[in-house]
Amino acid sequence: MPTYNNIPLNDGNTAQNVEPMTVVSQSQPVTPIISDDNKFRSVSTPDKYAKFLTTKALVFRCKTGPLEFSYDDRRLSGKETKNYLIVQVTYVGLNPVDKLIKNGYPTPTHGEIGLGREYSGIVTHVGENLDKDWKLGDEVYGIYYHPHLGVGCLKSSILIDPRLDPIILRPLHITEQEAAGSLFCLGAAFNMLDKIKNKNKLTPGSNILIIGGTSSIAMATLQLLINYYSVETKITIVTRASGAIKLQKLFPSFTSQLIFVDYDTCKNKLSEPLQEIIQNEKYVVLQGNNRVEYPYTQGKFDVTLDFIGGYDVVQNSKTLIRKGGVYLTTVGDKLANYRKDTFGAYDSASANSRRMFGSMLWSYSYIHYYFDPNAKTASSNNWITKCGDLIRNGSVRCVIDKEYNWKDTADALSYLSTQQAQGKVILKVDKF
Repeated sequence: MPTYNNIPLNDGNTAQNVEPMTVVSQSQPVTPIISDDNKFRSVSTPDKYAKFLTTKALVFRCKTGPLEFSYDDRRLSGKETKNYLIVQVTYVGLNPVDKLIKNGYPTPTHGEIGLGREYSGIVTHVGENLDKDWKLGDEVYGIYYHPHLGVGCLKSSILIDPRLDPIILRPLHITEQEAAGSLFCLGAAFNMLDKIKNKNKLTPGSNILIIGGTSSIAMATLQLLINYYSVETKITIVTRASGAIKLQKLFPSFTSQLIFVDYDTCKNKLSEPLQEIIQNEKYVVLQGNNRVEYPYTQGKFDVTLDFIGGYDVVQNSKTLIRKGGVYLTTVGDKLANYRKDTFGAYDSASANSRRMFGSMLWSYSYIHYYFDPNAKTASSNNWITKCGDLIRNGSVRCVIDKEYNWKDTADALSYLSTQQAQGKVILKVDKF
């Protein structure tokens, strides 16, 4: 069984019974001494002044076990008080990676594991080395991504190291809920497209295929392609019929530039309707009860972005992907299954071969893309600042599907597991 940091992970090939999850409250801890609403208490020690942070977090111990509220009251180190921010969390955005990480703990042998990788909130403490850039009361949003440490941001307050954790001031015209769901998928989409751009594969004239059009990362990608990269060609999107309707309502200015392929009519054979469009040089649009044909002259695809997974398009790449093109997947050869897939599961041998030798053997680049949001990686392309600018100027916006209170996180995760979400699932964190 594969491991990460000596933690056993299910490789996704062994069926597991997933039991319904419920949130239960543990018995209340000893009441901490709290001096103010920022949840600090000050104590004197023989050699220095220390601060304590009291938090309430939602945690789990194994993938089939209940979600529980856990309480902590710990002293901050001198390094933390000087070089960290403390953010009172107000909202958290759920992502598929939350489910994948949870699925990686089949037994309750690793203690408490946190949930949540992105958030919005209010700064309640500024380290003395950070007071030039931040101030108390700043409304912020960001990413808190430490998948191997068992911690998450679904808690009342979090310690943020701006050198590692992407964090941005929230524009006032963006709601806290929108902010909580904005940065993770946008950051992934931005870096993914930047990678393709740096290969000289993405231009305004590129022919682009998006598989899984109403996932949050796909909607961020679509907005970037049109509003940031100024793609002028028609973009082909594989999605359900309901997804096509939603995208047209959300982005009416994009409608004339989109070609939709109904996923439900070709789940295991996406290649067939795509081949028909290319070979027949036409596509069909339903207008009421009428089928209207339009000419299609863009040929094979230069860039294929797969957010669903599967092997059919790769298997038929000769008829779909232009020589020198790019096939990028965030999932891999197997169809995504949020109920069983685990974080860090290994690629198949054939996928590894395509990644290593694809440009030589198949005449296109095969990329299995993994997003690392560590702020240290931002120096290469300044993606954190650029994404913040895109959100602030309205070039990209977060689409919210559903909002839950964090007491109902089990329901939110169950909904995420259906893979029917058309936008972000947001959790409201109660003040503690």
